[in-house]
Amino acid sequence: MKRLSATSAALTAAVLAAAVTLPAAASTGTGNGGASATPPADQPSQQAMSADYRPVKATWYGPGLFGNRLACGGRLSHRTLGVAHRSLPCGTKVALRYRGRTLVVPVIDRGPYARGVSYDLTQATAQKLGMTQTVRLAAAALGH
Repeated sequence: MKRLSATSAALTAAVLAAAVTLPAAASTGTGNGGASATPPADQPSQQAMSADYRPVKATWYGPGLFGNRLACGGRLSHRTLGVAHRSLPCGTKVALRYRGRTLVVPVIDRGPYARGVSYDLTQATAQKLGMTQTVRLAAAALGH
C-alpha cells in the first residue's frame, strides 16, 4: 500500500471532517437549512399583494442619463431600481404590476414631465417588469 504524504493526509482528514460535520449541523437545526431571513426580491410582499392598484401610464428612462444625479440622492446607473414621480415623497415604496409581474421599488427621482404620464421607471425597473415602451400598468403607493 502506498503511503500518503503529510499534505495529502491532512487534506484527506479535513475533507472527512467536513463530510461528517455538515450533515450533523443540518440535522441538529444549527443552520437555517438554506432558508433566507428575507424573502427573495422577486417575491412580492403581502402589502404589495393586497395594495390598492390604479391603472397609470408609465415610461422609462436611463441610457443617455446614466451618471446623472437623482433628485432623491445618488446617481443613476444601469442597475438602479426605482421610479420618478412628481409628488410622492422620496423613499416612498411603489408596487408596480405589469403582465403578471409585481415589483416594489422606491421613489428616487422627480418626473415624469411628459403629459399624461404618472411614473417614469428606471431602465432596470422596466427590464425587470418586461416593459419595453410606454405602457399602461397598475401602480400603488405603499408608503415608506
